[in-house]
Amino acid sequence: MITLPDGRSAGFVSESGAPAPGRLSLVDDENSASQALRMIESGQVLLWTGDYRNGRQLLSAIGRRLNKMATRPAGNDLWSRWKSERAATRARGETLGQVLVLLEPDGELKLRRAPDTRRAVELAWGLSDQPRVVALNTLVGALGAAEWTSKGLDVPGLEGRIVPRFGVFSPTRRAYVDLLENLDVRGRSVLDVGCGTGVLGFVLLQRGASHALGTDCEERAVGCAMDNATQLGLLGQYQAVRADLFPAEPEASRFDVIVFNAPWVPETPRTALDRAVFDDNGDTLRSFLRRAPGHLAEGGVIALMISDLPERLGLRAPEALESLMAEEGLAIQSSHSVHASHRRAKDTDDPLHEARGAERMQLFVVTPYAAT
Repeated sequence: MITLPDGRSAGFVSESGAPAPGRLSLVDDENSASQALRMIESGQVLLWTGDYRNGRQLLSAIGRRLNKMATRPAGNDLWSRWKSERAATRARGETLGQVLVLLEPDGELKLRRAPDTRRAVELAWGLSDQPRVVALNTLVGALGAAEWTSKGLDVPGLEGRIVPRFGVFSPTRRAYVDLLENLDVRGRSVLDVGCGTGVLGFVLLQRGASHALGTDCEERAVGCAMDNATQLGLLGQYQAVRADLFPAEPEASRFDVIVFNAPWVPETPRTALDRAVFDDNGDTLRSFLRRAPGHLAEGGVIALMISDLPERLGLRAPEALESLMAEEGLAIQSSHSVHASHRRAKDTDDPLHEARGAERMQLFVVTPYAAT
């Protein structure tokens, strides 16, 4: 809980699980970006009370200053560039996250020229009986995500649209769906681990799978997947449950095809959403490979989807994935890859363009050695 300057108590919303600040310093249109940045650097957490649009401009101005202040990489190799970029991104996120705004119990943001935030707040964090404070840049993200609930997202290879939610990994890369063409799922049961919006399970159902179960450690991902299943008319064949990779009893059963679009960067995630990309020391991947055979039906296969970007950046040794699968008693039946076409791969100004432009998404179809 936070004590507001007016004496009221408020909850604290943090996507990274950060503790609530003990004290807030009020800032408004009279404060410049330089002043706000100095206050943050001195350890203060700011509560923005000025014009909404001016607040967004303040964040942009602070971001530009942080970009200028960013430390250049120690070397010119891709590994050094990546480490420098990650450090700058983390520092930027932590700094901008110190500019908060106050939401009323119904989700309203009572700032001049503020948009109607109530629906976006409810979709992202649910209803509340008390005021809440949240980082302004996080609220901006929730507002953007709320727009997709009315627009939806076209995914090539899927009949119908996916509706993402704030905090749920959005299926913006076609490569994932392209790789699924290498799996024969007709009449087979599917487990989609880390289902997110549910898109992989839905594509496989539309390609003939008998039924699919999605698991995710985030409750809002489970809700998102179930909503999408309803929208696509697949609710009779699809279910999503909250689980740490694999379903617990009594939902647990064995599946013909287990699909996992694994986090591919072996580094520590900062937010819940980061867990879709970042995997501290590869622990999640290792746990998946170790536990998957226990949920596999006789004659079933494990389909691991993962980017090769870490190898290209020097974050993971070549052949490390193959060695890890062998260590866990898994034999590779086939492997496939496609170019990971996405916006950043085409940005020639990106200091990591050499790696991102060549990145490939990989699909490893594996089985336990005893089944080979």
